Amino acid sequence: MPVNGELRHRIERALARFSPSWEGRDAARRAVALKMLILCELAGGRLRVVDALGLNDNTLDNYRHGKTEPRHSTLNMMAELAEVPIEYLGNDWSVEDGIIHFAPPEIPPAGFSEPSPVWDLADRVVIPAYKDETAGQPPLERDDATWAAIPRGFWAKLSVDPGNMRVVSARGDSMSPTIVDGTPMFVDISDCKLEDGRVYLFDVGEELIVRRVQRLPHGSLELLPDNLERYRPQHVPKDNLADLKVVGRVCAASRIL
Repeated sequence: MPVNGELRHRIERALARFSPSWEGRDAARRAVALKMLILCELAGGRLRVVDALGLNDNTLDNYRHGKTEPRHSTLNMMAELAEVPIEYLGNDWSVEDGIIHFAPPEIPPAGFSEPSPVWDLADRVVIPAYKDETAGQPPLERDDATWAAIPRGFWAKLSVDPGNMRVVSARGDSMSPTIVDGTPMFVDISDCKLEDGRVYLFDVGEELIVRRVQRLPHGSLELLPDNLERYRPQHVPKDNLADLKVVGRVCAASRIL
C-alpha cells in the first residue's frame, strides 16, 4: 500500500517518536505497536481515533509505545476505521520508502513424523507434536507424540523458549479465519496467565478447545471464538476460574498471534 504526501510524513514522524520505546519488548508486542501506529495515521490521526473508539489519549499512546496491547476487538475497529482489511491484521507489517507492506508470515510446516538424524542440524529444534490431541489425559504429555523440526529463527521471531513448545493440530472452525481446521498450532505450555486478547488452548473435560480470552469487570472472563457466526462466547465467572484448565498459549498457527 503506497502512502504519499502528508500521510507518509505523519507515519514517518510517528515511527521516529514511538519506535525507540519498542526496544527490549518481545516481537509480538512490537508488531502490535507498529500496527496500532500505522492504523492510527491511516484512520485520520489521534483525535479521530480517540473520538471514534472512545479511547483516551494515554491509552492510545500506551498501545503505540508498546506498553500495553489493545483487545482483539479494538484492533478490528481500528482496521475498519482505517479501511484496512481485517485479515491483514494477522500479517507481518513493515514500512519502507513510502510503502506499507502486509506480508503473510512464513511459518514452516510442522513436519509430523518420527525423529530423523537429519534434524540434528544446528539450525533446527525438534519438539513434540500431536496429530490428534485428546482431553482427559495429562495435556500434551502423552507417550504417542510424533515430532516437528522447526528452524531456530522461527523461535526467535516468537520470543519463546522452544523447550516449552508443543505442536497440536487445530480441529474445527471455531477460530476461523484466524486458525483453520488442520493447521499446526504452536502452544507454549509455560504461559497460562490468561492475558486479555490472547489465544489459549483449554482442557474442558470432554475435549480441548482454542479460544481468545476477554477479561471482564469484577474478575470474570469470556472465552471467545473468532467465528462468532457459528459459535457463542463462553462466560466463566470469577469463582470458577480456579477450575479452568489452561494447557497453554497458542503463539502461532497459520500466522503469528
